[in-house]
Amino acid sequence: MKRRYLRYIGFLLICILFLLSCKRKNEEQVKEESSYNKAKENRELSIWSYYSGAQLEAFKKTIDEFNEGRGRELDFSVRLMNPGSFEDIENNLLALTDKNFTQEDYPDMAFMYADIAWVLDKKHYLVDLSRYFSQEELDAFVPEFLNEGRLGKKDEGIKILPVGKSTELFFLNGTDWKKFADATGTKLTELETREGLIEVAKKYYEYTDALTPEENDGKPFFGMDDFADYFLIGAKQMGVDLISKDSSGNASYNFPKPILRKLWDNYYVPYIKGYFSSIGRYRSDDVRTGEILSYVGSSAGYSYFPQDVILSDEVHYPIDCIVLPCPHFVKGEHFAMQQGAGISVLNGNEERVKASVEFLRWLTGKEENCKFAMSAEYLPVRVDGFTIQTIDILKGRGSDPAMEEALNVMNSHTLYTTPPVANSKNVRNILENSLPEKAEKDRKEVETAMASGLSYEDAIGEYNTEENFNLWYDALLAEINQLQD
Repeated sequence: MKRRYLRYIGFLLICILFLLSCKRKNEEQVKEESSYNKAKENRELSIWSYYSGAQLEAFKKTIDEFNEGRGRELDFSVRLMNPGSFEDIENNLLALTDKNFTQEDYPDMAFMYADIAWVLDKKHYLVDLSRYFSQEELDAFVPEFLNEGRLGKKDEGIKILPVGKSTELFFLNGTDWKKFADATGTKLTELETREGLIEVAKKYYEYTDALTPEENDGKPFFGMDDFADYFLIGAKQMGVDLISKDSSGNASYNFPKPILRKLWDNYYVPYIKGYFSSIGRYRSDDVRTGEILSYVGSSAGYSYFPQDVILSDEVHYPIDCIVLPCPHFVKGEHFAMQQGAGISVLNGNEERVKASVEFLRWLTGKEENCKFAMSAEYLPVRVDGFTIQTIDILKGRGSDPAMEEALNVMNSHTLYTTPPVANSKNVRNILENSLPEKAEKDRKEVETAMASGLSYEDAIGEYNTEENFNLWYDALLAEINQLQD
């Protein structure tokens, strides 16, 4: 019995040594595959970025630091290219063909989201980065951030590496809010839910209407920047995935009428009543002109919140910003949108690919990732940098309320991203435009009707109907179903 036991122990030790040997061999293989060989002359890599403003300047500075330091050690540099907006980058990437790769007419790296990466990966244009990073290196990333870049039927391989992340937050003109709150007794806690937001917007409309002798000239309270996210995260909070992926990696679309009606009631209806608005290109522009008091937008856009309201060349005044979590639906689950494009490496010359990986390895190291991400108003992507202590060190507690609130939201909510499937980009485009275009058009019709003498209630009543909702819902489904034909 004792001899049998010793044989069992010996066999177990052999298995453990074998597994450790395999792990060491695998790590050595990854290290060997990813090792970069210096060129005889300096290589120049290119990266396409959609950043603008302060984010672009932060990324330029980061690349300069790499080129002057680690890049010089490795005898290669990175050149930043900015083809335009993110939509411009997407269109340029989607236009790539095998001919571009034959002629080496493509970027070495590019910022992208999973829906575009999914299309390019189907053409075998993207590098599987898991071949070049050890498991220890990959384990350093926040799992949800890294998983967004796992593409394919079984979510194998990493085609996008996260470099900075954000989420949606609620931004409020605190200066004018205080006047309204003091006059009406309204509390910030009433803005925790979508339903509460509508009630506050109604009170604000009635409050501002009462400030003038003219009837029904109340001011809107709220606006939104991203309608696709409103649909996707709103439905998810109510337990429904509008876009999903089955076990085979195929797209599945589900747009139940009760869920879409809830989303309609919480945007279209208050919009045509004058409680919500969208005039400028971005809602921060509408806060600047005094059109609205609040909006939901990306935490990374905090620096664009205006410091003043400018009513005219002669009338303007400073305002402060209150940052709150994005309102959720009553009884809705606490999901939050995960935002922020990552970087993909495009297939090509193996030494250029390895050089690109070295740049990404440097960019996602703890010190450099924290410095870059926070200077660009994003949160770091590593577990050891995704902390309030990091904000304390690099920003100072209280100096960036949006970053602190984003960290709190992303730690306390389940993070959501749109699954990469066929036509997901096109579905997002439909969701982005369908409801706001309908709401803006019908609000103008309501205003025209009131100007012609129709009462506020009757003008609203012509559009706030079951029939009007059904017409919009059927048109929305028709557009989406057409993508699947």
